[in-house]
Amino acid sequence: MAQSTPTPHKHEFKAEVSALLKLVTNSLYTNREIFLRELISNASDALDKARFEGLTRHDMLGRDAPPEIRIEADAARGVLVLEDSGIGMTEEEATRNLGTIAHSGTLEFLRRLREQQDSGQKPDVNLIGQFGVGFYSAFMVADRIDVYSRSAHPEHAAVHWSSTGDGTFTTAPAERELRGTRIELTLKEEAREYLERVRLEHIIRRYSNYVMHPIKLAVRDDKGDLDGEERQINEASAFWARSPKDLSEDDYKSFYKHVMGGFVMPGDEPIAHLHFSADAPIQFHALLYVPGRPPADLFMEDRKSLQLFARRVMIMESCDKLLPLYLRFVRGVVDSEDLPLNVSREMLQEDRTLTAIRKQLTRKVLRLLADLAKDKPEEYTRLWRSFGAVLKEGIHTDTGHQDELVELLRYKTSTSGDDLVSLADYLAAMPEGQDAIYYLTGDNPDALARSPHLEACRGRGYQVLFMTDPIDEWVVQDLEKYKDKPLRSISQGELDLPEEDKDAEEATKEFAGTLERASELLKEQVKQVRVSRRLTESPSCLVDDEGDLSRNMERILKMANQQVPGRKRILEINAKHPFVQAVHRLSAEQPDDPRVATWIELLYDQAALAEGQIADHAGMVRRLQSVLSEVARRT
Repeated sequence: MAQSTPTPHKHEFKAEVSALLKLVTNSLYTNREIFLRELISNASDALDKARFEGLTRHDMLGRDAPPEIRIEADAARGVLVLEDSGIGMTEEEATRNLGTIAHSGTLEFLRRLREQQDSGQKPDVNLIGQFGVGFYSAFMVADRIDVYSRSAHPEHAAVHWSSTGDGTFTTAPAERELRGTRIELTLKEEAREYLERVRLEHIIRRYSNYVMHPIKLAVRDDKGDLDGEERQINEASAFWARSPKDLSEDDYKSFYKHVMGGFVMPGDEPIAHLHFSADAPIQFHALLYVPGRPPADLFMEDRKSLQLFARRVMIMESCDKLLPLYLRFVRGVVDSEDLPLNVSREMLQEDRTLTAIRKQLTRKVLRLLADLAKDKPEEYTRLWRSFGAVLKEGIHTDTGHQDELVELLRYKTSTSGDDLVSLADYLAAMPEGQDAIYYLTGDNPDALARSPHLEACRGRGYQVLFMTDPIDEWVVQDLEKYKDKPLRSISQGELDLPEEDKDAEEATKEFAGTLERASELLKEQVKQVRVSRRLTESPSCLVDDEGDLSRNMERILKMANQQVPGRKRILEINAKHPFVQAVHRLSAEQPDDPRVATWIELLYDQAALAEGQIADHAGMVRRLQSVLSEVARRT
């Protein structure tokens, strides 16, 4: 484009611009490709301004000009051009808007719009770029920036603004018939990748795919000839902004593939989706999915989260601030009209707006899960098997939503087989006289099903919850009761069962001598030996004292390389078991018989073996062989 003959006016940037430009171009953005997103956003703003002013100004230049953004990559000149048919700028506006860091024409425009709204008008305009620094990100890739602009107000001439980012810029009259703005970036040698079609298309689709105005791209080769036809790159229509009633399940599944990166493994069709718009107090759109399978990065620190858009422009490809950590398996997009951003738009400010969005999203997702559990229990079971361990984290971390989360809990039980049971279902099935919810923690439901700790509960028809996720140890610390029914571990402390309590009291008196002998013999291994209230079939078991770390928690901490202080457990014996009675008789009748010690130690061995914890394998084998030999002699 030819420049006008008058001598350009030289200006100095305002606001310590040399230092600020260095900050913007070297520190503000984490990757250089952001510059194109910023320039496209500015062009989109200019088109929105023109559309709005065109509603009231009939003398506006180019009223019928089609709203579009054109990008041209000229490899022969090393120039990247971005042009729009928007509102344009006068020389005064170009000087003010492009010559002052953090003085944004958009910000000024929004101020005027707010004044109009206060007077009763309701303009429909979506604007982005409220900090006045996005334009300067182009200096990350350009040695020189030339801006040619013609205001939509016909009384103003076109202007040419130019700068090399050295602390000064020039303005001069220019020749331009059409309204709008043309930006020419003379690229640095190391930034010529931004003249490649594939690179440009990737950036446009990544950040600006849903900008509502067409973005057209043309590429010229090293000879200056067009390399293919100019074509529109962006979709220009945000899927999430459409009405749910206009979309089919196939439409949602198709967009799910886009959210997940373009490819979905067989069986990973979404279990459920949530699509809604909020107008007050914060305006935003959200389309969220529950994946069919756990994402591979579910437990990684750099996992993907929700995509965040501001007025259809991608701000963060993975924003972990929009949902609590225990809902990190949810995927999708959030597009906010009101969300404030920092100057680079790459980091969110922690303020009430973000908090309000997070609260609404969390409440909506939990309601979606509750409805799924109620209306589609099979689908919810599928969800729980994939993400139940993650959801349980919320019981420990989110007391504000604990009531909702408790209703979502599901467990296998001692009587449910492979089926999962809710706490509400557990209560509904409780037999008369049961006054607590019983549970057992461990790492394997099959192993728990064989635990001797179950015996008394099984004999009374009580279900026992099998808690096999490490997080369950924290769940039971935070969830002391459910609907006035306390949660009690059947492997910790005394088991309060009235009939067994009476029998145990009588047996304790009868076995006092044997218990004392066993306590003395096993004092290095256990803190106490007592008659059991929980055993009906097995001769012995080990239990944790009330308030101590559970055996399972100890295992979890050791796996995490945590130091766990040594502690002794309690050995419980079944006074009705033939072997225990034989030990008692022998101890009473022949207290000096060496078999007494051997058999007592074997009771401890058997209890430890039931939990897979044997310290002295060779000693246990010798003791077992001695018993077997005696049995053989008697037969």
